[in-house]
Amino acid sequence: AGAPFDDEDADMILCSSDLVDFWVHKLFLSKASLVFRDMISLHMRGPLSSPSLSPNAAYPDALSPTGLPIVPLLDEPTPAVDILLRFCYIPLLPNIQLTLHLSSKFQMPHVLSAAKSSILAQMESGVLSADHVFTFGWLHRQRDIVLAAAAHPSREPLLAGPPYPEYELIPALALHKLLTFRRQ
Repeated sequence: AGAPFDDEDADMILCSSDLVDFWVHKLFLSKASLVFRDMISLHMRGPLSSPSLSPNAAYPDALSPTGLPIVPLLDEPTPAVDILLRFCYIPLLPNIQLTLHLSSKFQMPHVLSAAKSSILAQMESGVLSADHVFTFGWLHRQRDIVLAAAAHPSREPLLAGPPYPEYELIPALALHKLLTFRRQ
């Protein structure tokens, strides 16, 4: 597959039914999908045993020439795998703040849910800081995002580094609540 599913730092390859390889990251897939999480967990423990997840005869516990596990998606052609990965492959969701705004404004619950999952997964993977995610949640009145970001065991000190532009858009009370919550 082409960019972005040809990343050299991928740690797994998904192979479509028409034999196109998608170089992907386990963390992103496992955060986006329970099925991928289980598939990755099963694959790490040994050969896959579930009929819906198991490799076909051509790929029993296959490894790429670079040593990456190859997981065939037996029933899914390239266009289907590409669409699926674009929903769950975190860096591909453009402008998360705009996505949150539009999905909320136009009452698109599935898009809003995908945006929330994406932003929380980006926080978990360290792509976005918990402080930044907190501001997104506050700005877009997404209580679940605000609470998850406030409770996140951040790897960096609170409000470290230069301020995010979004800080100008939220009240000082919001940051005060975050500081108070984190001190507890």
